[in-house]
Amino acid sequence: MPCFNTAATIAGSIAAVLEQSFASLELIVLDDGSSDDTVGIARRFASADSRLKLVVSARNRGVARMRNIGTRLARGKWIAFCDSDDTWLPQKLEWQLQLAGQRKGVNLLYSAVYYSRERNPQARQLVKLLPDATYHDMLKTNAIPMSSSMYLTESLGKLYFRSVPEHLVHEDYAFWLDVFKSGKVKSAYLEKPTTVILLRKGSRSSNPLLAARSHLAILRKENILPWHKTIWYMFIYMTVATRKRLPF
Repeated sequence: MPCFNTAATIAGSIAAVLEQSFASLELIVLDDGSSDDTVGIARRFASADSRLKLVVSARNRGVARMRNIGTRLARGKWIAFCDSDDTWLPQKLEWQLQLAGQRKGVNLLYSAVYYSRERNPQARQLVKLLPDATYHDMLKTNAIPMSSSMYLTESLGKLYFRSVPEHLVHEDYAFWLDVFKSGKVKSAYLEKPTTVILLRKGSRSSNPLLAARSHLAILRKENILPWHKTIWYMFIYMTVATRKRLPF
């Protein structure tokens, strides 16, 4: 769980992880140089629950680097992600591990999610995703919300984020393209939503022009793509992104 100045939301995010029905877990909270009370809140949880490990950076390193530090420190067979403004439903891990047991060879799991907005966090929009995503699916859109995902280190190893230029976003999309391009992924999609994702007004990823520019830059890194396919995939992305920003 990387975090930066999320004192307003991190308590709910941490509690939702520690209160999972599947309790055999460790939570690594990685503070990226926060100037508010994010660290203080995380420390209070850590003092009450030994499953929480807190890593504090004196300066801002960026979300990709903090996630990589967490990955290096993680000891579990499965590595899951949760942003510090998102929340897991109580049976998130239990449901996904049950799915892994039912689907032989599966090594990457994700699920449907709910979207919520700051102005009315109690209102939720159910978002269904492409089932059992492939590399070809991922070229069309980022089909896997990071906070709903988990992967098996025994077959995929530990996976690390490449850095994207500081003026861009969507390091998670670049990560998934790298992961799927390896050809080792067998994904499984849980139709039940497991995660509530907060769409925050004013965040960098909520800027539609920045998001589109970043998506295009990442697609252009996929050197196998001719221009006409890049344009087609961008059209699909813009359609999905517009739908995501509609009010609910």
